[in-house]
Amino acid sequence: MAQFNPNIGKHRQAAALDIDALEVITSGAMQSDIMLLYRDWFALLNRGHRIAAVASSDTHDVNRFIIGQGRTYVAARDADPAKLDLDEVWRSYQEGRLLVSLGLLAQIQVNGRFGVGDLVPLLGDSIEVVATVFGPSWVQADHIALYANGQLLREEKIQDEHRAGEKARITWTLSKPAHDVHLVVIATGPGVTQPFWETPRPYQPRSKNFVPRVIGSTNPVWLDADGDGQFQSAFEIARRLIEQHGADREKLREALKRCDATVAIQAESMMGSVQE
Repeated sequence: MAQFNPNIGKHRQAAALDIDALEVITSGAMQSDIMLLYRDWFALLNRGHRIAAVASSDTHDVNRFIIGQGRTYVAARDADPAKLDLDEVWRSYQEGRLLVSLGLLAQIQVNGRFGVGDLVPLLGDSIEVVATVFGPSWVQADHIALYANGQLLREEKIQDEHRAGEKARITWTLSKPAHDVHLVVIATGPGVTQPFWETPRPYQPRSKNFVPRVIGSTNPVWLDADGDGQFQSAFEIARRLIEQHGADREKLREALKRCDATVAIQAESMMGSVQE
């Protein structure tokens, strides 16, 4: 907390924050709150950092942890796995075309053709989002959620009787947002207790009570609501509104009413209303 404000994504050493990926899942060093690092990641995205979410098992031996529980899936042509185009793999990493998995795999499609890493031009008044969850038969999914700028936008319960492969496909129709937002799908389910793939306990537990969960998430799809061909973060939108309205707090408040909470909190911070 001394260096990072998780509410607005401001880091005191932001100029030196030269990273392009953040581990939101490390199965060898789990958090008690499985969403903690996701919230930090959302805050960084809203601040304007283009950082991809990744996962790893961080397994340094084969005795204490199961290798490969936390993993990152990268978009690449794999008809012949022995001849992967490594340049394509690294491009996908740079473009955030990655899926994060701890037992489950989540996918997202916007308006029938846009996926993870894409900038989506919004031409109509509504948006169709299709979220899909996959997993093996020995992992269950019971919840799927859609986040816009890290704010919960939609959620559904999943009935999964240990299906293998596709566990759920959910379609949401959304209204066009007032400004650019990023969309992320996160699916979760009860943890695995069998010894062949037991969900790891937290690395630094907050409590003796442990309720294991599995999780799978996408990286962002970037919605270009204003049609300028680029994505503006919540921080950039807030800064633009402040520049437009200057010291007129009333006009700024009226403008912020049309924005989501992430833009409002960035504006409040810049105007000195949020303690950093």
